[in-house]
Amino acid sequence: MSARSSSACLARAGMLSVLLAGAAWPAQALQNPQAGNRDARMRTVVYDPANVVKINGVIRASTQVMFAEGEEIAHVAIGDSVSWEIAPAGNILFLKPRERHPATNLQVVTTRRDGRKRSYQFELSISDGSLSDSYFAVRFAYPGDEAELRRTEAALRRSAAEAGAIEQTFAASDTAGPRNWRYSAQGAAALEPDGVYDDGRETFLRFEGNREMPAVYLVASDGSESLVPKDVRGELVVVHAIGRELRLRQGAQVTCLFNEAFDPVGVNHGTRTTSPAVMRTVRRPIRSTGGTP
Repeated sequence: MSARSSSACLARAGMLSVLLAGAAWPAQALQNPQAGNRDARMRTVVYDPANVVKINGVIRASTQVMFAEGEEIAHVAIGDSVSWEIAPAGNILFLKPRERHPATNLQVVTTRRDGRKRSYQFELSISDGSLSDSYFAVRFAYPGDEAELRRTEAALRRSAAEAGAIEQTFAASDTAGPRNWRYSAQGAAALEPDGVYDDGRETFLRFEGNREMPAVYLVASDGSESLVPKDVRGELVVVHAIGRELRLRQGAQVTCLFNEAFDPVGVNHGTRTTSPAVMRTVRRPIRSTGGTP
């Protein structure tokens, strides 16, 4: 091979290496905000932290850049602060070109509601166009945030539906099955409930309207009193116990409720719980059969 041919081969090889290196280098990708359907000056761009957003400014026209609701602008840096005026306000950044200069860059860091940061990169250019060529507003869209919000809302709806179903189940169990209505009262009439019954495991006191509910005590055979657990379900005070006597107290007023059909054995619902709507199950641990898990 001649010296001339060898030199030509080396030159071609060098050029090929340069071309391959250029092909391997990622191309610059500017995001141009998409024009709105009603007005092209109202623009939208999808947030991508790996891309640079291009904003075209026009002399004597301002641009409003809108970040996500709840984001707060924390830091702003611009390459050419002479030719551009910037003014942050919450999650909005106002841009206005002052004089015609070459393109420059703008960097914005925001803080989200959860404390996480977001970084935005912009390329700013100024043209001699008219007002119709400018961007009045550039709004960022966040598909990931919207999907996460939809998932959260769906989870909340499921939780609310499950809670409602559980509440309905317990409410149904409160009104199902046999009832003992044989109660008598003695004492302050102002404290007497509008209705009293038990189901063999819990006692239900009904107070209609906005009546103030008194403290409820269970009276033992020796006459001593003890507070009993209870909860309020609408107009019902559900006392988690039954007894021969309950005592209601409010200030100096006292009312005694006597269970005329008290059954010390109570009712067995066969569920191993205090509710026929709730079944108690015991999960036993799985015994290891040996070996490394």
